[in-house]
Order: sequence, then structure tokens, then C-alpha cells
Amino acid sequence: MPITYKIDRGKNLIFETWTGEIRLEDLAVYWRQYLADAEVLKIRRTIVDLSSSVINFSGDDLWSLIESLVMPALKGREWTTALVVTGGSVEFGVSRQYQVFAGRYSKDAIFATLAEAEKWICSQGG
Repeated sequence: MPITYKIDRGKNLIFETWTGEIRLEDLAVYWRQYLADAEVLKIRRTIVDLSSSVINFSGDDLWSLIESLVMPALKGREWTTALVVTGGSVEFGVSRQYQVFAGRYSKDAIFATLAEAEKWICSQGG
């Protein structure tokens, strides 16, 4: 699976890693599994490392998954996400699109390093 996650219970954080080519189908399978995890839904604070990934889906595709999978699973709950992008402009662009689309349920920010992302997300409470 090109997307994985680990839960750090001590920090009350979820660390996601995206590696290699990420297709829409990969994200859909991942989100179905991820959003079925009761502990993930309890924590709802994620650092997403996109620095080793190549995004291969469109903004329209992303919005479709958010609307059909994420928002129904959240049932009105809020989320906080720190996105780490050190690679190309496509990954930054998709991160920015996600930030805008997810604004309905999530407070998000984009960073160049994991350290910056963790500092910010820890300052957000939770």
C-alpha cells in the first residue's frame, strides 16, 4: 500500500506516509480503511508526509472522494492536518486543493519539514 499510517498515542497524533505513485484508487482504498479505524476517528490530528510521493489524480477526483467518503464518515466532526511537501509543484498543488476542500471540516496547514508540521499541529491542542 503506498499510503500508511501510525498512531502515536503519547502525542495523540496520526503520522501518514505517502510513498511512490498515488492513484485515486489507492487513496480511496486507504481512506475507507483509515476512516473505519475508531482510534483514528477519535484522534483526528494528522501529519501527512507527501515528500516521497507522486500524486496521480486531479483536484476534481480529490473533491469527489472527500464528498463521498470523508465527509460522511466524519459526521460533522472536525479534523486538523499538517501536510508536508518537499517535492514538486503537483504535490504542493494537491495539498493546497485539499486544504481548500477540507476547510468545511478541517484546519490544515502546509509545511516543508516534518519538524515544522509537528510543532504547528501540537500548538493546535488536542
